[in-house]
Amino acid sequence: MRASGWLVVVLGVVAGMEESGRAAEKPDIVVILADDLGWSDLGCYGGEIRTPVLDGLAAGGVRFTQFYNSARCCPTRASLLSGLYPHQAGVGSMTSDLGPGHPGYRGTLQPHCTTLAEVLGEAGYHTSMVGKWHLHNREGVKPTDRGFAEFYGMLGGYNSCWEEKPFYSRWPEGRSVREYTSAVAGKPGSFYATDVFADYAIDFMGEARRAGRPYFLYLAFNAPHFPLHAPESDIVKYEAMYFEKGWDVIREERMARVKALGLVPQTLKLPERSEVPAKSHAVPSPYAGKANPAWLTLPEERRRDLARRMAVYAAMVDRMDAAIGRVVADIQERGRMENTLIVFLSDNGACWEWDPYGFDGSSGPKNVLHSGDDLRRLGQPGDYMSYGSGWANAGNTPWRLYKHFSHEGGIRTPMIMHWPAGLKERGGMRRDAGHVIDLMPTLVAAAGAKYPDERLGVRVLPMEGRDLLPGGDAVRPGLLCFEHEGSRAVREGDWKLVSLRGDRWELYELGSDPNEMRDLAKSEPGRVRAMAAQWEAWAARCWVEYEGKRSGGVVVKDSPQVVGRPLVVRVTVAGATGDGVILAQGGREHGYALHVSGGRVHFTVRRDGKAETIAVAREGEDFAVTARLGAGGAMELQVGSGPVVRGRAGGLIAVQPKDGLSVGEDAGSAVGDYAVPFPLKAKISEVSVKAGEE
Repeated sequence: MRASGWLVVVLGVVAGMEESGRAAEKPDIVVILADDLGWSDLGCYGGEIRTPVLDGLAAGGVRFTQFYNSARCCPTRASLLSGLYPHQAGVGSMTSDLGPGHPGYRGTLQPHCTTLAEVLGEAGYHTSMVGKWHLHNREGVKPTDRGFAEFYGMLGGYNSCWEEKPFYSRWPEGRSVREYTSAVAGKPGSFYATDVFADYAIDFMGEARRAGRPYFLYLAFNAPHFPLHAPESDIVKYEAMYFEKGWDVIREERMARVKALGLVPQTLKLPERSEVPAKSHAVPSPYAGKANPAWLTLPEERRRDLARRMAVYAAMVDRMDAAIGRVVADIQERGRMENTLIVFLSDNGACWEWDPYGFDGSSGPKNVLHSGDDLRRLGQPGDYMSYGSGWANAGNTPWRLYKHFSHEGGIRTPMIMHWPAGLKERGGMRRDAGHVIDLMPTLVAAAGAKYPDERLGVRVLPMEGRDLLPGGDAVRPGLLCFEHEGSRAVREGDWKLVSLRGDRWELYELGSDPNEMRDLAKSEPGRVRAMAAQWEAWAARCWVEYEGKRSGGVVVKDSPQVVGRPLVVRVTVAGATGDGVILAQGGREHGYALHVSGGRVHFTVRRDGKAETIAVAREGEDFAVTARLGAGGAMELQVGSGPVVRGRAGGLIAVQPKDGLSVGEDAGSAVGDYAVPFPLKAKISEVSVKAGEE
């Protein structure tokens, strides 16, 4: 069922409400989270993608022009649910658990934080979640372990939108499930994740109504995250248009619309196309460190490929809006629209991974140029691709950079709040800064709930955010701080200090320069020092380990590019009295590692999840290690001048590891047979990783 056009009109008209007031009965609450949605993708934020339902919610509620997330999937979800900064909740990075020595990096919500579901459940709410959890570390923590009575969706981060099993599940076990058919031989079945999420959302709202209880529904779409998948009927609405216009015209048109809507100052200029950061999988790209190319400089075949990719992305957003329309229509049909608080936002900015062409097969440097009949398979069952940094730059118009980073394009999100019984605004805008940490105090206030001091006997950290319901455009007091994988920022008033990823600090005055074009760091050194000190104090308070620094180990800022290249690894170890990791790059899918265990040095190479290990005895506490991975997967390991032990992996490392090179522990998921981070108590020096040598 697709949303009807009348819904937008009804949502935009609310009669007889002169003042804000809390409803006598508890409101129903629906929090909707999009995945990798750009700031200007929605129609009500200047986009050309058709989103009539969300546009209608904005017309009947309030839009926030300076609302922030935490730059990436897992950290934002942790903050949204806990009301804490992500590191405080234990999810400073993604879902790898680095152990008790790294409290900010446990990969899931920790006992010292509570969740919206737990707090609202105690206040009498029926609690349910549908969609993407992505807070599922090795302990297997599920939504139903953290306050949600019902769950349907994906515990991990991303998978096919076309295939239900084994990616999507229903919890608690034994609950009734709907029946769908998955794709077969490249042909769609009845299962499409976005549509199915709406089905279960409506089911769970119905359960709450039958129980006579208000409900809290957390609806976390995996759209429009890669792999980009959408029905062909939605893709065809956009493909020709994106080919004809390209990302340069789209950026210009969006810029004109965001000005016309009053979302940005009329004097704001469109910045140059954003650069492709020379980070991670982007390093091998010919565009690394350069700006995205002009659309018309690309060959026609490439433009058709890229237009198709963007059309699939737009179709995912279009379809998500229709699914939200089904949920909203169900609320309206029950006469509950007046006293339902609906919140919509995105978990981060648009996704650049990893250059203007996007990737194919998996998130990495591989790109396939599609043409002819092959072009039609993009977005269909069995395909796996992204749309790249050029379109992501357009999606974040007019902000710089993308998901992963703490510049505005990575952390500024569209944010809509709609609650006729509790908000006085109708089509208004909030221009003060907000953050996902604000959702906990806002929903606690709306529900008349109580934030606890303890959870299961463990002291709970106090909320970091503020209640958004009173409104107003006053400058937010205090600081807002950010960090993800070394990209960090602090905002105080209109001043913002930001660093790309362990790079130097940049300083911007957002009141006059909201898209971060005039770096004032050199002319304001005192302010840089003062704000940097504020950020450092926040980082220490919130268990942030940054710029490659880990307690017990070191993460190398610019890790070697090892994909498809022979390796020679040399390292010297002194004073090693126990076991632990000497160095590691990569994780459970791809990578290599040296570790000490049982009096032996182990060399592990992992390809596509399969690990091959060779080992040799060490002598004493001080030793040098040489490990080689040669063409065809030949492995060699030598400790000191001892014998050379040989083995064979399946080949060279086929995909650049996502987890960077760490020394003294494994700071990501485990490459070898050990539990991360497995720190080695020793002095490690003379580390050399040479890629491309035999």
